[in-house]
Amino acid sequence: MADLNRLSVIYYHSVGPFRKEWENNFLTTGADIFEEHLVWLSRRYTTISLPEYRQIRKGLTPPVKNPLVITFDDGYLDNWVWAFPLLRKYGMKATIFVSPEFVDERSGCRPNSENYRQGEDGSSELNGWGFLSWDEMRMMESTGLIDIQSHALTHSRYFISDKLTGFHHPGGRILDPVINAYSEIKPYYIGKVDLESMLPYGFPLFEDRPALIARKVEINPDFIDECVNLFRNYDFTSYDQDEAFNLAMPLYSSYLKENRLIVRSESDREYDDRVTREIVLSRKIIGEKLDKEVSILCWPHGGNNDYLHRKALEAGYLMTTTGKARDIKRNDMTRIPDRAVVDLSTRQKRLRTILKMRAFSGQEPYYTVLNISRRLRRI
Repeated sequence: MADLNRLSVIYYHSVGPFRKEWENNFLTTGADIFEEHLVWLSRRYTTISLPEYRQIRKGLTPPVKNPLVITFDDGYLDNWVWAFPLLRKYGMKATIFVSPEFVDERSGCRPNSENYRQGEDGSSELNGWGFLSWDEMRMMESTGLIDIQSHALTHSRYFISDKLTGFHHPGGRILDPVINAYSEIKPYYIGKVDLESMLPYGFPLFEDRPALIARKVEINPDFIDECVNLFRNYDFTSYDQDEAFNLAMPLYSSYLKENRLIVRSESDREYDDRVTREIVLSRKIIGEKLDKEVSILCWPHGGNNDYLHRKALEAGYLMTTTGKARDIKRNDMTRIPDRAVVDLSTRQKRLRTILKMRAFSGQEPYYTVLNISRRLRRI
């Protein structure tokens, strides 16, 4: 008898050409590598959607052999340009989790690799930079291969304490502070040549967390201004973090000593209202835009806990991803099994992929070995 609890789930983000200029280019899987994965997977698994998996679990539809859910986080444009044509080529289904604040509001569908191969597009190079539009999502969903679900609303990270972690400098990671300051650029930031200059060098950075698990703090704007002024004449062509910390330490210490660094901390009520809005509004917007019932939530950056999971169920979601939460019962129908990363680049990595997919799906003895190793790591 088939084990109805068993399901393999894998995830990707971006598919297509590697973009050296993009801060998050480590999320990209080359289109040729992605196609290699699909060939390998198609010989071993049957792809289904997460709503279909629920129907199987509830006994409303018959089980399939070796079920697999392919997921994509964030809703990048290259999912339409490169990933979707390959999925259609092999007749494989996938789920794309999108955050409404990152959706490109422009109308129409941009050319993808199918158009290019068929000679419908005269450009010499396909542009996969950016995020999906609603029209592109509608077109993909109309094929029955793609299911669009929620990735919460903002996909942000926020400062949570007065712990100074660094300073904005050439080549540093500045995306989240920039899009928090200029939220209107979210769908269009990829490839934006002046992104790094939207905040001044020397801008102080603090400990942060994913938005849904973050208790936000507001850093004193006077400290930010004074800190930036400290670095006004600093030679950023030879930036050294230890040197930068030494330069800013007297100012930082004085603000800490006088308890002036944090001017506002989010209250319990404010936090509850904010995360409720994130969870509820994302489901509402996607549902209205695509004329569908949105029932699945993927936690941005994996940040979640039992409290957030319960709020999602109260908001009408039927399932959420496991993310970084642990000690979840495998037979919990409201949780999606852990998602694995496919890597076939070497024999060792291929074996590791197979073992992880088997363990995450609940197959024994791999599942038990996984849980034992996780418990040992926590000791």
